[in-house]
Amino acid sequence: MNDSNLQHPSSNFQYPNLIIFDCDGTLVDSEELNNLAFMKVLHALGLTQYSREYCLTHFTGLTVSNILLKIQMETGFVFPDDTVPRYIRNVQEMQQTDLRSIPYATDLVEKASAGFKVCVGSNGERTNVINSLKLCGLDRFFTEENIFTKIQVSNGKPAPDLFLYAAEQMGMIDPARCLVIEDSESGVTAGVAAGMTVWGFTGVSHDKENIRERLKKAGAVQIYDDLIHIGDALGL
Repeated sequence: MNDSNLQHPSSNFQYPNLIIFDCDGTLVDSEELNNLAFMKVLHALGLTQYSREYCLTHFTGLTVSNILLKIQMETGFVFPDDTVPRYIRNVQEMQQTDLRSIPYATDLVEKASAGFKVCVGSNGERTNVINSLKLCGLDRFFTEENIFTKIQVSNGKPAPDLFLYAAEQMGMIDPARCLVIEDSESGVTAGVAAGMTVWGFTGVSHDKENIRERLKKAGAVQIYDDLIHIGDALGL
């Protein structure tokens, strides 16, 4: 259920020059897939205390390196060098059968790209992000030139680096004229820190009410549970 007071932009909303879309959980329905792929790696390493629910609640939106560091600090476990490649392989295998675009994602991006500059800003592994966009047919809008991932900056989300880098690469666009669409707390935090307007998306969140509150607390000025409403808010 939507909060009625969060469904439309405020009267002082300025239409953006650039829309930055998160990928996982915003354009493609992959957050659970990614977390299950990571959980599979953890369980194979004997870290079976990390359940599906725990991974979804605590790891969504974080970089793999930050997750590994978090677990190492919690447990003292030293991860083998092939941990990230194993995770990437798991994701790619699951993408082939289980990956879907989020309803209305293609229509929204197609309409948005006709009126605004658009790009992707993702904390995901670059290979997985590019592959997921391709599998979902979104590669006609997003290419190497407008897909930005955490490997291209010093610090991924929740730091603002990735979004600021995206705005620079897309034409030195003023952060105040950038709109970020995000489904994770870390992504919202990053967008706010970058001085951008952030709208939250909860359409495929595993715990919508909890995530809604976390996104609001992080600074999202609007929350939507359907991408079609974001299109409406943009006049598309």
